[in-house]
Amino acid sequence: MTDNPGGIETYLLNFFRRVQDRDVHLDFVTDFPQVAYAAEFEKGGARIYYIPAKSRGLVRQWRAMHRILRKHPEYQTVYFNVLDAGGALTMLVPFLMGRRVVVHSHNGATDKKRLHRLCRPLLKIVSSHYAACSKVAADYMFGNTKLPVLIIPNVIDTAAYAYNPQLREAKRSELGVQDKLVICHVGRISNQKNPFGLIDIFSEIHRKDSNAVLLSVGDGELADEFHVYIQKKQLGDAVHCLGRRSDVAEILQAADVFLLPSFYEGLPIVAIEAQAAGLPCVISNSITPEVICTDHVTSLSLKLPPAKWADEILRAARLPREDTSAQLKKAGFDISCSAQMDRRLIRMFR
Repeated sequence: MTDNPGGIETYLLNFFRRVQDRDVHLDFVTDFPQVAYAAEFEKGGARIYYIPAKSRGLVRQWRAMHRILRKHPEYQTVYFNVLDAGGALTMLVPFLMGRRVVVHSHNGATDKKRLHRLCRPLLKIVSSHYAACSKVAADYMFGNTKLPVLIIPNVIDTAAYAYNPQLREAKRSELGVQDKLVICHVGRISNQKNPFGLIDIFSEIHRKDSNAVLLSVGDGELADEFHVYIQKKQLGDAVHCLGRRSDVAEILQAADVFLLPSFYEGLPIVAIEAQAAGLPCVISNSITPEVICTDHVTSLSLKLPPAKWADEILRAARLPREDTSAQLKKAGFDISCSAQMDRRLIRMFR
């Protein structure tokens, strides 16, 4: 995991909450200096091991991973949640030590194309069980093969996101957007999320409706360039950069439209959360259609000009908020649907 409360981190937190005291014991290994949700993991009895990143030397990372597994023979399974096949280099250690390796794909493409292409054959050698958050993520990670890949939807507690008019008004007041048209984006400020395209689209929205504001939730390696681009577009007063937040569910309540123009995704949990909040959503058609659970989701090509996106977003803003809990349960994204998948995944660990 990383220090960013993104899709993998949220998935693992939810899985941890469901199974830690029941079927399995989970401890964690990360090559980041900090981990999102660390306090809750440790309070729940999990250990977190910090190992060097590959960029600091692959051999150093191997040695650290080897020390952990040698000291703890009880760790019979190492469950890798990955964004690209480069993780296979780390999987070599448990594989050579005779441990079971389970791989879970959380992405539908990568910026590290060469590394992914080189490591994908190795990944299939060192791993014995396969899971993915969507078919797109499965095909991207493992290829269009006959491998038995378990598709595990990224479930959420839909009740925690259900539309609440009182909470909406309170949050809008807190954020100072009571009388505004509020567009919301949640995501890491990285190339994958198309941050500059996001601003180009919002610039057109603001040109058509000067009362519009953008709530941008997240941080990342392109944050400095992102802020410079906002100023270049003369949108400093209209774009609220909120950074990393623990109140995303409340911020979604405050919004009028959720916008996700990503270049690629596996299956973005935040799009499920936005639909659970009853929000109209406008997303790129490069995102797997498995994420579309309600009638108020519009999928657009990134080849369309920003003005076309703006027109669709302004149209979506007029749609009423609605209770979507039944639709998300039917699609299998509510936490009540997780028990069977949890059992199937845990069988891979044994």
